[in-house]
Amino acid sequence: MAVVLLEFEGILADTTPHRVAALRETLLSDGLSLDDDTWIEQCLGLPVEESVIAARRALGASADPVAVEIARLRAEKAFTQRISRGLLMNPGGLALVQALRSQARMALVTRAARHDVDFVLTLAGIADAFTCVVTGDDKVPGKPSPAPYVLALEKLSRTAPAAGTDAIAFEDARPGIRAARAAGVRVVAVGTLPPHHAMEADAFYPTLAGLSFDQLRTLVRGDLP
Repeated sequence: MAVVLLEFEGILADTTPHRVAALRETLLSDGLSLDDDTWIEQCLGLPVEESVIAARRALGASADPVAVEIARLRAEKAFTQRISRGLLMNPGGLALVQALRSQARMALVTRAARHDVDFVLTLAGIADAFTCVVTGDDKVPGKPSPAPYVLALEKLSRTAPAAGTDAIAFEDARPGIRAARAAGVRVVAVGTLPPHHAMEADAFYPTLAGLSFDQLRTLVRGDLP
């Protein structure tokens, strides 16, 4: 059975507007203004702490550990508050899960916090679709390190062998694309990421919405366009 590895943010859930708003709000409290280009080129797809560090450095501020930790906590709190008021799920991502849940072993490999993931998956009724979940709470380096993908494959292998060559990943940002490829996993980029980011993936789709079951199954088998 094929292995499908999914990012939660940007693939299953439309979290990007909430992430950038939370980070902007946090940085403004330190007198820093985060513009779109800095967000896309420096922060998009990174775990919260790394995105704070990248933003501060790009905006000319120090990466003082205390300031970074305070900003991280503020950004995570602001994000959780925002999604608790309402979060849109990406129709294509949900369709992918529903179409493949009996056809492949699925795992989440995400930069999001475990409590946020559990909250949203439970509300969406798909928490039981995943054999394992690797989140930002796991004690491994975050993307673009391959460590989250390596950990997911190790967890999956406890029940049946799972190698990178048997897997395909769906990612919404460059750090995730690089992480998957560094772990030996083929990766499909999905969403509105810039072309020079998407070209690092093995394939690209603007959205998964509207893809047929046969197309999804073909992607999982490795017949990438």
